[in-house]
Amino acid sequence: MGKAFELVGYFLIGISITGLFSYSSRAFANLQPYGFWLSVAASLLLIVAGVADDFFCSVLGLSYQNYIGALISVIAVLIVGGVIQWID
Repeated sequence: MGKAFELVGYFLIGISITGLFSYSSRAFANLQPYGFWLSVAASLLLIVAGVADDFFCSVLGLSYQNYIGALISVIAVLIVGGVIQWID
């Protein structure tokens, strides 16, 4: 059940990342064709980071709490960046 909540969270993060990359593609003309696919790729990477958390914990040598804390920090930065870009 916990993984389902994680995946829903990562989906919501993907929505905020879409806002961030859509603004970037509007601000930089050469990124316009890639804005949507950049957001899809970033969302998929976050989902992989959440689903394969046990594997990444062992590879990075981190405890589960440290790994989730780092992942939450990355997510928070992306959400704040997405909101700032969306407001502008």
